[in-house]
Amino acid sequence: MSAELADFTICELLDAFRLRDASPTEAVAACLGRIQRLDDRVNAVITLLAERALDAAAESTRRWLDGTARPLEGIPFGLKDIIATAGIRSTGGSPMYADYVPEESATLARNLEAAGAVLLAKLQTFEFASGSNATTSNPWDLDRWPAGSSSGSAAAVAAYEMPLSVGTDTGGSIAIPAAFCGVVGLKATYGRVSRAGVFPLSWTLDHAGPLTRSAIDAAHALAAMAGYDPSDPTSGNVAVPDYVRSLRPLEGMRVGVPTEWFFDICAPEVTAAAHAAIELLAANGATIKEFDLPTTRTVQLHAIELTIVYAEVASLHEPNFSRIEGYGEEFQRLLTRAQFTSAVDYLKALRARHLLQLDFQRVFEDNDVVIVPGGVCVSPRHDHLVAKIGDEEMPLIDVVSRPTAVMDIVGLPAITIPAGFDDEGMPLGIQVAARPYDEISCLSVAHAYQQLTDYHSTMPSLVADDRNGTTAGVPELPPYLAKPVVTATRDRIW
Repeated sequence: MSAELADFTICELLDAFRLRDASPTEAVAACLGRIQRLDDRVNAVITLLAERALDAAAESTRRWLDGTARPLEGIPFGLKDIIATAGIRSTGGSPMYADYVPEESATLARNLEAAGAVLLAKLQTFEFASGSNATTSNPWDLDRWPAGSSSGSAAAVAAYEMPLSVGTDTGGSIAIPAAFCGVVGLKATYGRVSRAGVFPLSWTLDHAGPLTRSAIDAAHALAAMAGYDPSDPTSGNVAVPDYVRSLRPLEGMRVGVPTEWFFDICAPEVTAAAHAAIELLAANGATIKEFDLPTTRTVQLHAIELTIVYAEVASLHEPNFSRIEGYGEEFQRLLTRAQFTSAVDYLKALRARHLLQLDFQRVFEDNDVVIVPGGVCVSPRHDHLVAKIGDEEMPLIDVVSRPTAVMDIVGLPAITIPAGFDDEGMPLGIQVAARPYDEISCLSVAHAYQQLTDYHSTMPSLVADDRNGTTAGVPELPPYLAKPVVTATRDRIW
């Protein structure tokens, strides 16, 4: 069984630990084996923490045996490398911080470890969560892009290297990688998960959340991560519910479907997947109602996002502007452009954002959730980064965050879930969003949908071949007690 433990979800692992059918030590060893065999091709991992993880797993195994197990006891997880970890290199994806070792961990990292989760690795990210400079591949097709900036976080879960990772989202950096890689990505409400200790990009847009292989796993993870944190001035002082026990049935759930913006620029296969999901929910008890977004007729939402990001990133990185050559080339270009964002433009963007928030406030008077595409297209090739919308190819950066940045601008919780595959077998995703602090409605609809479909449990052939032992020329991990994989750092991307 131990060789297959890397394929287990959070819920399956907790059940196996509870029944003593498996131990956290075996689960961590299985994930380390998967990483050793596959990650040279996927490249999701920046820093592997094998010895540390095995030591923590041994402690978790003891806790299960003596009856002191915590909610996520022994669950292997990874962190996007813009999340600080005490005593562990935390690069921010930037050459400027290539050797930075924080003295204190981010609050969300401490919360997960306090819940018993075992940190396995720090994961690839774009520089300070911006641009497209990471070298991770999509496990469904290694020639394709997994999106970002939570590229490593999504790819690691999609490659079954770990059942849980954490990403951040400023314009779609959890949602788009989740859609492209066929995993679940939950962007919690703005302020629900502390960002203390997370490299900032845009302080009014940055969010954090888990990536998993099922909605109920995301509920378990968010329960451990969420909560008020006085060290984060934007943290919401709102009680955290029991997300797992609070899941509601689909019957009577009011689902809103937009008539504007979200489907205006969208690949036909993504549109079809979203409408098929809506029809399935309706057939199983949900009520469907269309809605409009008047603000989208007068304001360009992409302009709101970029203006806010430019203004805030310029302010955040102003102390380092005199040594701008220390950044990567792409981030240098971003900072150079950002210096010319005026205060007037920034204030206009904030005012326009409020109008959009009022739109959604009205939408949620009549709906519990809204369903929109998870991405405008399927994952493009590394050597041809364009959004293919039917027969037309569009600049990826211009449209890729179209259905996702809205959720950051408004601060809504949104969960991205797999909703099918295109003709080439690439994942398609949808988003379920709800009113602020109502992650329960997002999770309830997503979980109900996953009880009716099996898209989220479909395995990439890369992983299936590894599981079946048909991956040629790749060594197996030696027995875990030998601790064969020492803490390693991969520097080749710099």
